[in-house]
Amino acid sequence: MKKQFVSGLIILALAAAVAGFGCKTTGKGTGLSFNPGTYEGTAQGFGGPITAVVTVNADSIVSIEFKDHSETPVISDPAFEKLPKEIIQYQTAGVDAVSGCTNSSNGILGAVKAALLAAGASEAAVTRAPGTQVSAGGTIKKTADVVIIGAGGAGMSAAVEIINAGGSVILIDKRPAVGGNTLLAGSAMNAADPERQKSITMSREEMARIEAILAEKPQNDMMKSWQDTLAREIQAYKASGANYLFDSPSLHKLQTYMDGDYVGNAELINIYGDKALDSVNFLTDLGAKWIPQIQAAVGATWKRSHTPTTDLGTRGASFVLPQANYVASKGGEVMLDSRAESLVMSGGRCTGVKGTTNSGQAFEITARKGVIIAAGGFGANIEMRQKYNKHWPTLDESVQTTNGPQATGDGIVMAEKAGANLVGMEWIQLIPTYGPGVFTPYIENQMYVNLNGDRFVAEDGRRDVLSKAALEQPGAKFYILSDANTVVNGMTSTGTNVDERVGNGYIYKAAALEDLARQMNVPLANLQASIRQFNQSVRNGNDPLGRSVFDKEFGTPPFYAGITSPMVHHTMGGIEINGKAQVIDTKGKIIPGLYAAGETTGGIHGSNRLGGNAITDVVTFGRIAGRSSME
Repeated sequence: MKKQFVSGLIILALAAAVAGFGCKTTGKGTGLSFNPGTYEGTAQGFGGPITAVVTVNADSIVSIEFKDHSETPVISDPAFEKLPKEIIQYQTAGVDAVSGCTNSSNGILGAVKAALLAAGASEAAVTRAPGTQVSAGGTIKKTADVVIIGAGGAGMSAAVEIINAGGSVILIDKRPAVGGNTLLAGSAMNAADPERQKSITMSREEMARIEAILAEKPQNDMMKSWQDTLAREIQAYKASGANYLFDSPSLHKLQTYMDGDYVGNAELINIYGDKALDSVNFLTDLGAKWIPQIQAAVGATWKRSHTPTTDLGTRGASFVLPQANYVASKGGEVMLDSRAESLVMSGGRCTGVKGTTNSGQAFEITARKGVIIAAGGFGANIEMRQKYNKHWPTLDESVQTTNGPQATGDGIVMAEKAGANLVGMEWIQLIPTYGPGVFTPYIENQMYVNLNGDRFVAEDGRRDVLSKAALEQPGAKFYILSDANTVVNGMTSTGTNVDERVGNGYIYKAAALEDLARQMNVPLANLQASIRQFNQSVRNGNDPLGRSVFDKEFGTPPFYAGITSPMVHHTMGGIEINGKAQVIDTKGKIIPGLYAAGETTGGIHGSNRLGGNAITDVVTFGRIAGRSSME
C-alpha cells in the first residue's frame, strides 16, 4: 500500500477490511470494548517517537493512521505497510514485529496499544495473541520425515541437510516470515580463518593473551588437549617468523570455554570449534558473500568475526536466507503463522508436533524420523527472564531486549514438558551496544565514555563485563565514540549510512571535538583526556583499563557519538543436547526422535557468549541436528 500524505498524516489503513488480506476478526469473542471515537497514542520507535491515530467503534478497531515520524525510509516501510493491516485483521496489537525493523515495529505496536487503552479497552484484550478467540475448520494433518519447529538459522540449516540426505521436511514458525532472530543479527560470525586473517598484524598484547591461556591450569582432559595443540601451533608460528594474526580452532575453543567461565560443555565446544570454518563455507556455497575484512565484534575478544555483505537485504539475512532459498528450491515446506504448542510422544519417542495457526485452526504434523526444536531463546519473555535470573539486579520490563517478540522460549517449555533436561538457564546475556545509537558491531576504532566523558571499561572485554560496567555508570548509559576511521563519507565498512541517523536523538556528528562535547553535554576537558589516554594506549600498547584490541588513533574528523545502554541479547541456557544434537532427558538419557539446535539449547556458551559465536552455533548444530535426524 502506498503512503498518502493528507493533513500531515500518513494514512496506512482506512478501512477494517483490506482487499486481498483475508477476513477481519469481529469484536465478538475478542473481549474488546471501546468508547467509540478517535484516539492518539505515542511510543518510541527507532528514529524517535511514533504517534498513532486510531478510530474505534464499540467493539472493533476501524482504522489506523500515523503522524509524520522519523523512522528510516525503506527499512521501516515493511512495518508500516504490514502491521496496521494485521492489527485490523486480528483486532489486536499483540501481533508480531516485522523482522528487520524490530524497533520501528515495537514503536508502531506500542503507539497503537496506547491509543486503544486510551479508548477504554483492557490491556489483556488489546495485546492477546492473534487467533486466540477465532475458530476455524478441522485439524490440519500432515506427515514428513522430519518436522522442524522454527524457521530461523538453525531450523533452515537443518532443513538443508535433511533435503541433501533425501528426506522430506516441514518447518513450522509462528511468525509470518522466515528468519527468526537470525535475521536480526548484527553481522558477526566467528571462525578461525587463517587465510583471511593473514592480512592482520598480530600485536604483542595479543601474543601475551595466548601465552596467558597456555599458562591456565586445565580444568579437564579436553581443555588440556586444546592447550597442548595450541602450544605446538604457537611454537611452529614463532619458528616461522610470521607476524600475522594467529588463530586456530584450538584457540577459538579455549576462548569460548574460558570466557564462558568453564561452564560450557567441553564436548560440544570441541565440535563447535572444529566445524566453525566449515559453517562459514557452507553459507558461502549457498550464496552468502562476505566483506574482505576480518574484525572483532563487541565481546568477541579476538579478530575472527566474518561480516556478510548486504546483497540479501540485512546482514543477518545472509545467515538464513541462503538456506531458506535452497530449501524452497528443493520443495521443502514451510508453515508460517503457525504456533507449535506441544510435542507428540508415543512410547517414549517424539513422533510429531501439535499446534494452532494464527487463524485459529488446529494442526498436527507427524514425523516419521524425528522432530527438531530450533525455536530460539527466551530473551523477549519477561516472565521467564525473571524466573531464571540470578545474576542481574532485574530483567523486568524496564530492561529492553534486542530480540524479536517471537523469542519467548516456546521450544524450551515444550521440551521440558516432554521430559528434557534444561541447563544453564540462569545465564542471560546483556549486550551494551545495541539500538538507535549504535551503527557498527565492531570495536577496533571505537571507545566508550560515560555521561561525564570518561572512559570506564576496556572496550574489547566480555559482554557481561561491558554490560555490568555500563550499568554502573550515571544513568546506566554511555556514548560510543567514532571518527573517520570507522565512518568514511558517512558510511561504515559494513554498509550502514550513519549520516542518515544523525539527528535521531541518539547519534551526534561534529567536525570539532568542542562541538561534539557540547552536543553530548559532557565536559570537553574530560573528553579530551579520554582521547589522549586511548591514543597513548594505541601507541604503546599499555592501556590502563586493560584493552589490547586496537587499530588506529582517534582524532580524524568528522566525529560521531552514539548513546546507548545494555539490553537483553542472548539466553545461554536451554535444552541439554549431546554432540549429535539429540535431546537429553532429566535422567541423562536420549529422548528418541527429538533433537534441538541454536539458542533454544544450552551448554555451548557457558556463562557468557562471545560476540559472533551465536551464528556459528546456530549453523553448526542446525546442520548436525538435520543430519542426525536422518540417520
